[in-house]
Amino acid sequence: MAHTQSLRSTDGKAGSSSLRALAIALAIVTSGLATACGPKYPACEGDTDCKQGEFCVNQLCQQCRTEADCGEGKQCNAGACEDIQGFCNDTSECGVGQDCIANRCQVAAAPVSQSEAPPAATGCQLDAVYFAFDSATLEPSARDAIAKNAQCARERAMGSVKVTGHTDPRGTEEYNLALGDRRARSVTQYMESLGAAKGGLSSASMGEEMSRGEEESGWAKDRRVEFNSN
Repeated sequence: MAHTQSLRSTDGKAGSSSLRALAIALAIVTSGLATACGPKYPACEGDTDCKQGEFCVNQLCQQCRTEADCGEGKQCNAGACEDIQGFCNDTSECGVGQDCIANRCQVAAAPVSQSEAPPAATGCQLDAVYFAFDSATLEPSARDAIAKNAQCARERAMGSVKVTGHTDPRGTEEYNLALGDRRARSVTQYMESLGAAKGGLSSASMGEEMSRGEEESGWAKDRRVEFNSN
């Protein structure tokens, strides 16, 4: 009888160990299945599925959503941060015969001979303001130009000023109309912050309708806001 009880005790311990081993194996398999069910990189369901510094865009891990996600001198193109060709902060960064205009190196305008020079303008002028690609953000140079225009409008006692946004030809017509509108509104809001009468300002958008550029040097001039006194 004692021998039989010993066997039963041994069998009970063996059975308990087997059950514990089976439970652990099931837990491992379940964990593995749960992991396998998640999206496989670079597929994603949220930013947490991507690497540090990446974003989940249309269920795919990418470097950027917008230009703001990239550093200075870079732009967001199809989810990747790419260098902006000809980007600059100062003319010294450009090649011979080029000027830094709206953060882009562009061919400097040829000097006008005295015989070709137009008659000197009397008083101040309302100068255009330029923007970076796909952006309505006012760069420091743009803010300076707007401040000068606001001062000029006061000096010449202009009753009203029309602000018109333009874009380069890239993008759909509808998108560019909206982008031109954002640029015009950005300028009018800044002019108002400088003390310009809100009732004396109006904004409009021409989108890409007046664009003339065929490459970056020309497109940079298309991306502008113009001022006209009524």
